[in-house]
Amino acid sequence: MYKFIAAGAFVVGLTGAASAATVDFGEFTPGQILSLNTDFGDGIVADVSAMGGVAQAVVFDTENAPSIVNDPDLANPFTNSVDPTDTRRFDNALIVQENNPGTPDDAVGGSLTFEFTSILALTDIYLLDTEAGSFVELFLDGISVDKLDVTAALDSDTNNTLTNNEFTLLDFEGAQGNKLVVSFLKSGALGEFEAAVVPPNTPAVPLPAGLPLLLAGLGAFAVMRRTKRA
Repeated sequence: MYKFIAAGAFVVGLTGAASAATVDFGEFTPGQILSLNTDFGDGIVADVSAMGGVAQAVVFDTENAPSIVNDPDLANPFTNSVDPTDTRRFDNALIVQENNPGTPDDAVGGSLTFEFTSILALTDIYLLDTEAGSFVELFLDGISVDKLDVTAALDSDTNNTLTNNEFTLLDFEGAQGNKLVVSFLKSGALGEFEAAVVPPNTPAVPLPAGLPLLLAGLGAFAVMRRTKRA
């Protein structure tokens, strides 16, 4: 979290984005299908859709049966796939539903799409039990802004076992967009993500481009101080 606080302050200074919020699925009922105009709170609203399985984005209970009977690898707790000391719990998850009707059960492959009503500055995104070859892509007005792949090193698939369940952490570092696509090569789920609403009419300044502007401004300020002293 310390990493995000430092980077988040920089994003706010350049873009005017609000404080980051955690978008999770704890306020939704297990088995609920998320679709149009889903309100996640903190001003974050999206049309949610799914491809694969029966094309439904369904809330999965990470704590209780019967959900975890079908998918024990989506049961709490989870360990970071690259850091065994980093363990956390997720209050529900979102899956691509395999069967209809039926108990929530993630499909073998598919995607979840969020089309937001506002531009978001995206940071951390948590994928559960996700295999290498999956990816997350962020778009702004239909143009790809950034795409992060689940590599072999980040693979969190534990082969449908209840023990040692893992999550994959991807960091978009404040990239801005209004559409998010989470694509699963095989099974997997979305645990949560962190994002902040960018106020309307705020120019999107990428972090690498914004840094020289900030440094130039500080340099000009230093020159003015030296001139004044002279």
